Amino acid sequence: MSTADQIIAYGLQEIGKPYHYGDEGPNAFDCSGLMQWIFGKAGIKLPRTAAQQQQVATPVSNPKPGDLVFYGAPATHVALYLGNGRMLAAPHTGANVRVQDVYGSPTYGRIAGAGTGTVASTVGLISNPISSAAGSLLDKVADQGKIIMIAAGGAALAIVGLWVTFRGDT
Repeated sequence: MSTADQIIAYGLQEIGKPYHYGDEGPNAFDCSGLMQWIFGKAGIKLPRTAAQQQQVATPVSNPKPGDLVFYGAPATHVALYLGNGRMLAAPHTGANVRVQDVYGSPTYGRIAGAGTGTVASTVGLISNPISSAAGSLLDKVADQGKIIMIAAGGAALAIVGLWVTFRGDT
């Protein structure tokens, strides 16, 4: 497994944790704090802010899994590219760490020492999170509901419930 694949696996373990501005983990993260945390677990030291992380990244035009996704110049938001137009993000206040589509027109950067992952291994990690977090209880909150994945003996049981909040502005 490449270093980038390890970084992705570490990141996927953080899914469901809340976004909180200024937090660097392990219980809550902001966007750059999440990147600093997961790269640090792989032995790569990143600076604290999205703008500083953008400065130390080598710009790339063809992103690979494990590259950083930057919004703004200087960057005001950062996420981890997973491949196939998907990224791992700590998006904003009120949201949890999650996998989502890349949106808008970001730039990408590669961190020295991280290398690149493979889309095949990334898809495996996303579709089978048990491989990266065996035996753990994962709370995953999506925009419109809650998904709870329970790992038991190498198998996963997903229970999906949808809750709709009506605000009167339909």
